[in-house]
Amino acid sequence: MLLNRKRKTVGRSFRIDEEWLNVLTEEAEKQGVSVNSLLNRLLQQYAYLRYMLRYGAITVTSKGFSGILECCPEDKVRENGRNAGSTITRDILLTMGVTPNYSFVILLVKKILSEFAGWFECDHHIKRDKEILHLRHDLGIKWSIYLSGVASGTFESILNKEVTIEFSASSVTITIPKQNNSLTPPSNNQKTLKP
Repeated sequence: MLLNRKRKTVGRSFRIDEEWLNVLTEEAEKQGVSVNSLLNRLLQQYAYLRYMLRYGAITVTSKGFSGILECCPEDKVRENGRNAGSTITRDILLTMGVTPNYSFVILLVKKILSEFAGWFECDHHIKRDKEILHLRHDLGIKWSIYLSGVASGTFESILNKEVTIEFSASSVTITIPKQNNSLTPPSNNQKTLKP
């Protein structure tokens, strides 16, 4: 179930409510794509987000969510993030029918959580000695703390990998050294996490 594989398309005919076709047509025009392309994207998005829905995912505005998050103590936000990273991430990947491994964790971050769920925007850089995931968002420092917890829980518990995490009020940067490379000592705003 990889998203970057070339897929074969098939012709199918579906009957849909005219109101929904109008919505699709209007949205496709706004995005400058065909209705077929938009519908394929929505189906792909659903194919992956359905696993999160099984865990009770809800939709809330970003402003409302960041307001709720600001009421939470930082240590609890971090703890819940680590718990999500170490247990829920594994469960979601197993529910998808895949072995929790590095490739699928990267898929989860780049496609499901970033592109489909809208948790953040993700830039993925592959260097000679490391990979960098830079996650950008507008939800404030506590969301960065939560995401840092998720990242540390995931890489530490599931992948048994040492990572460096830096965060600010609008971003989280995860640096993953390539196998057999050691990390440089962290600066004051970096935290090195070891399994």
